[in-house]
Amino acid sequence: MARRPPDEETLLGVARACADVFVAAGDSSPTVATLVAAAGLSERTFHRWFPTKPDCLRPLFDDGNRAYAAALATQPADLPLGEALCRAFVATFADGSDDSSRALMRTVFGDLALRRVWLEASYATTPALRPGVATRLGTTQDAVATTVGCGQAIVLAIAALTHMVEDGLTAPEAAAAVGAALFADVPHH
Repeated sequence: MARRPPDEETLLGVARACADVFVAAGDSSPTVATLVAAAGLSERTFHRWFPTKPDCLRPLFDDGNRAYAAALATQPADLPLGEALCRAFVATFADGSDDSSRALMRTVFGDLALRRVWLEASYATTPALRPGVATRLGTTQDAVATTVGCGQAIVLAIAALTHMVEDGLTAPEAAAAVGAALFADVPHH
């Protein structure tokens, strides 16, 4: 009998439990045994679900990125891309100013293996962003302008999260600062 893959909520629960372990350690040094004990899994299941130890955070990153793409799709059609991206970022990551989210991202930024997974997840958001970016730009999903717009969306999220953690900015402050640097249509604050 074939095994069914775990559902998103199960994976998110495991990712959250593992995130707490990484944050407590301050890096990716905890063993798989420590992670599975916190997540309530067997080591065999952990290795079946995640190719590497840091990959156990991927469901958490993917969830945030999907929410960002969905928030972009709900922005008013008359907003320029830069402003729509800033608003989508704020709608998605305003809760990222809580202590636990900042602690996780601080840990991710300080650990090469964890940062690799976060950046891979960030760049893998492009397919989810394409419809919203293409619609806003009046282009097709495979147009060069759409690809560039998706890249700008990803850079905005990466840079804004970085400044939220490193500089203590709120999501609106970080989005406005990064948006102003990326786009002429975003008001400078």
